[in-house]
Order: sequence, then structure tokens, then C-alpha cells
Amino acid sequence: MKKKDYIHVGTFGQPQGLKGEIKINIFTVSLESFKILKSYFIDKNKSILIIKKIKQVGKKIIASIENSKDRDEALSFKGKQIFTLRENFPKTKNNEFYVIDLIGSKVVDLKENYLGKVEDIKNFGAGDLLEINNLNKNNFYI
Repeated sequence: MKKKDYIHVGTFGQPQGLKGEIKINIFTVSLESFKILKSYFIDKNKSILIIKKIKQVGKKIIASIENSKDRDEALSFKGKQIFTLRENFPKTKNNEFYVIDLIGSKVVDLKENYLGKVEDIKNFGAGDLLEINNLNKNNFYI
């Protein structure tokens, strides 16, 4: 499978309580859109992740993970990324796309001058940034 086949949909945060629950920072539009993905994988090794229960408490997302029965086991997940397969996302309508679909796209300015191609999409907390690689092999963000 290619990098584009796996989509980063969340990252584990701090453990919550003593029963093995853990916070998740989700990157989908809502908790409901996260839940419909159904199958998840952990980090680069793509080991299967089974979420037994997931709930929203205020603005926090709290999950119960299989094989996480206490705080120490939950702590072992902290910082790990959660992936799903691209095929798990709902189909898009005409003129709709997912941000991940922009990778590899050609970027031009208003005068049709070639600026480069989209290498990656980053989000450092304030919104999505397109990482562009230009002809000189330099990267910059839009």
C-alpha cells in the first residue's frame, strides 16, 4: 500500500482516569465522522487498533482501547498516531475532494505560472498548510 492509502485521523493524548481510557485528538470534522471509519491502525507499523468505546466529554474525546486496562497501559499509547485506510472514507460528490487528494497536484499562480507541486499537507494547529516543492527542489508552505 502507498502512503496515500493510509490517512492520519488522530493522535493519542494523555491517559484519562485509572481504567485505561485515553484522550484522542481527532482530525476529522466531527466525532461521528471519526466513528464511521470503523477500522483503525496504530503508527507506521499499521498494527490493528480496536476501540471498544469512544465518547465526547465536553471538548475532549475519550476512548477505551482493547488491551488497555489501566493507566500504565493507556500511557503506552500516548503520542501514537491513528490511521485508517483511504477506502474507509465515504465517497465524495461531484466537485468535492478530500484534502489528501491534493498531494501530487500541480500548483500555479493567477497568471498560470508554475509554482511547484503539493508534496504534503501539514497542520501545526492553526489550519492546513500545503507543502509545495518547486523546480529548485525547495519547499515552502501555502
